[in-house]
Amino acid sequence: MSGTEPSALRAAASPGGGNGAGMLALGGGVSVLLLLTLAAAGPLPAGARLLALLAGLGALGAVVLLYRRLAALGRAAAALQAELADADARRRAAEAGNAAKSLFLAEMSHELRTPLNTVIGFSEMMAEEMLGPHGVPAYGDYAADILASGRHLLALADDLLDLARIESGHRVLLETPVDLDRLGRDSIAMLAPQARGRGVRLVSDVPAPGARLWGDERAVKQMVLNLLANAVKFTPDGGEVRFWAGRDAAGAPLLRVEDTGPGVSEAELPLDDARHRESRVDPASGRGAGLGLAIVRALAGLHGAELRLVPAPEGGTRAEIAFPAARAMAAPEPPASAA
Repeated sequence: MSGTEPSALRAAASPGGGNGAGMLALGGGVSVLLLLTLAAAGPLPAGARLLALLAGLGALGAVVLLYRRLAALGRAAAALQAELADADARRRAAEAGNAAKSLFLAEMSHELRTPLNTVIGFSEMMAEEMLGPHGVPAYGDYAADILASGRHLLALADDLLDLARIESGHRVLLETPVDLDRLGRDSIAMLAPQARGRGVRLVSDVPAPGARLWGDERAVKQMVLNLLANAVKFTPDGGEVRFWAGRDAAGAPLLRVEDTGPGVSEAELPLDDARHRESRVDPASGRGAGLGLAIVRALAGLHGAELRLVPAPEGGTRAEIAFPAARAMAAPEPPASAA
């Protein structure tokens, strides 16, 4: 407050004015001012003096109420400022922890790749008996087991590295038109050997030829491959995995993978963390499903898309990637025929 304001008002509003002396002085001053004003107009009857006194007391009550409200607001502001500072400190600590985790995963994955590549290379030579037959046939089976385990660990290291890059913000999208029909056919072809080995039928269904979306083709393909691989892994012998690509009712691009496996239970829904679906062990092979769905969710988020897992109407699981409508692209115009 400035020095030109009345001293009684400064005392009433100051933190040390809680004893009421300043506010009483202010109320008395208002009463005196009213009495002087009325006296200037002529002799004061008793009723006028009483009214002036009551007016002064009313002003005093208003000042007391205002002071109490200001004090309460000051305490609330101080508490809010402390909460904001605490929340900001927790946010910085969480960001630092997340950055440290991503760096650790990236370095660990990189350090695992070199020895794993050596293990895979030599075990492959031994399994295929490139330097001659084994003296004991069981050694060939052991080498094949080592080769399969090494490849599984390498795939896990690659998944960890991909996830670390995405979470650390180092994964940059290189966006181009993505042909969904070709994407489906290529993905089915890549997963065909794995599906045949498990007796699972793969189907690609893209109703609109030439359907496209705007996105990072490598990332979109990785999402589809991860969903297909996860579906094949959980689908029993004789089952089917179907890939579908098109648009939803609002015209937004939609990718869908359905399987005829055991499906997701009600206890697993809503699927707030994509890793829940993959924490289960494949009963046929005894293997977990790794980090595939977590990577799909992260890559979908980079595109502004959403991963959804729901029970399929005919049984099994339906995984959907719903893209924003802004990523939809019209089919390319057919080339003009020569005149």
